[in-house]
Amino acid sequence: MSTQTAAKGAKPESSVQTGNPSGGKTVVGWQGVRCTLPADWNVTGFSMERDTGYLRVDSPGSGTVTVQIRWSTAAKAMAGPPTLYGYLAPHVRRLLKRPEPSAPKPDLKANLERILKETAKQAKKANEPFESAIRPEKTEGVNDERTAINFSWTGAGKGQGKIWYCAECGRIVVAQVVGLAKEQGQIASIASQLFTSLQDHGVDGYDLWALYDLQLNIPSDFRLDEQKLLSGYLRLSFGRGGERIVLDRWGLANVTLKRFSLSEWFANHAFQTPKSLVETEVTSTAEHAILHYAGPLSVVGKVRAFREARGTLRRFPTRYEGGIWECAETNRLFALQVLRQKGAQELWRDVLDRCVCHPGAGSSG
Repeated sequence: MSTQTAAKGAKPESSVQTGNPSGGKTVVGWQGVRCTLPADWNVTGFSMERDTGYLRVDSPGSGTVTVQIRWSTAAKAMAGPPTLYGYLAPHVRRLLKRPEPSAPKPDLKANLERILKETAKQAKKANEPFESAIRPEKTEGVNDERTAINFSWTGAGKGQGKIWYCAECGRIVVAQVVGLAKEQGQIASIASQLFTSLQDHGVDGYDLWALYDLQLNIPSDFRLDEQKLLSGYLRLSFGRGGERIVLDRWGLANVTLKRFSLSEWFANHAFQTPKSLVETEVTSTAEHAILHYAGPLSVVGKVRAFREARGTLRRFPTRYEGGIWECAETNRLFALQVLRQKGAQELWRDVLDRCVCHPGAGSSG
């Protein structure tokens, strides 16, 4: 899977939107990183990896201002080339039940100088003079968990950014707002909003996944293993060992429901045939009526789950739970499916209650 994925294919779906779940703001969440930007900004690039990642969000229409966020795990960033010792040491520590050594605090200024050096090279190629300014290092955060440096540059465009290390999650994050030199005012305004809202790890054990007016909170120990962002269709699939959480969203619900009932549409897309499951109707926190299906995971489903989990038996699922609903406010259909262990009875409902499908629905966590 490519580390940087273009995401513009989902933009046309905005033509069927009737509201923004964030009340006129764009909420973005990806791999534990989250921020708030003005309305109608769009995610246009992202990475599938969690430890070393990338996220790009562009201004609406033909705007040239963009937000670029990169992150890496400090311990891996400072580990250097892989060695036999580096591979074996974590396994030995686990066998001896010894804690992992704390990572040393990274040299933020050295990291930033490397970034600015690359930016200067781009300015030189464009035959533009390059200037940069680096502010003194500071601590910030509720518990002073961040060490941060603000910076700005002018060259082949203009940028205003911040680099920081978070001691709580161990990430090094570089966030910039970039645009044309004449867009200084807009760049400064967006940077202020970005840096005020930007978080680098989940809240209360949940990661916010938010793009294209969808907000979904997933337990932080689940990992994204599949995404489809198409015009009129979105899928996010997460794994934790053999367990799975899958959310599908389709546009133009009014057209689909002229040809299919909710149960028929769900049967066409469900991980397991609903005929073998118990059907009930439940109500979401957004007052949507949901067709809910639950029961033991079939033999075929277990084989498929084993294959999709790449052969791992860790947290292997034995139960299936799923549901489908229409969100009339946004003219969309949503389906949430979970493959889980028997003891994780609240997983499906927990994720449902943290899903925002229209203004005022659920909670962004």
